[in-house]
Amino acid sequence: MSTEHDIDALEYGPTPHGAQYEHTDINPAIGYNFAIWLFVAMILSVGLVYGTFWFFERQAVATDAATQQFPLAAGVEKEPPMPRLQSQPFKDVYLLRQGQNERLDSYGWVDKESGVVHIPIDRAMELSLQHGLPVRAGEPATPAGVVQDSSAGRTSAPR
Repeated sequence: MSTEHDIDALEYGPTPHGAQYEHTDINPAIGYNFAIWLFVAMILSVGLVYGTFWFFERQAVATDAATQQFPLAAGVEKEPPMPRLQSQPFKDVYLLRQGQNERLDSYGWVDKESGVVHIPIDRAMELSLQHGLPVRAGEPATPAGVVQDSSAGRTSAPR
């Protein structure tokens, strides 16, 4: 196979005799320069990050020292002003539901002076089934009209 008729060889030309690398590759000096500049950039980045950290750390130490010396002058409060965000919303919802379930499943006074109590919801449903729901006297059992929705709003129509 001749290098004179090879398409790749025609495009790049023949490799010179005594070459230390393939001449179609990158020049090693360019690779070395890139590696050196990459290392310099990394060192500068580390220095910049460390310097910024050091600057803010010194500021925090100075602010803490001033706060300890004059706590009222620094305006430091133990709790933020109202309204406060929930720090543990899932716990708050859990405690709310637990309290609601305890109230639904227990007996207790609503108003002791007037004799109003609350009973467990299961017992209240049983009593409602046994005694029935109260009905107003003198009203027909079926409604005289039907409420309908239309594009003009709610309307009543005779039954």
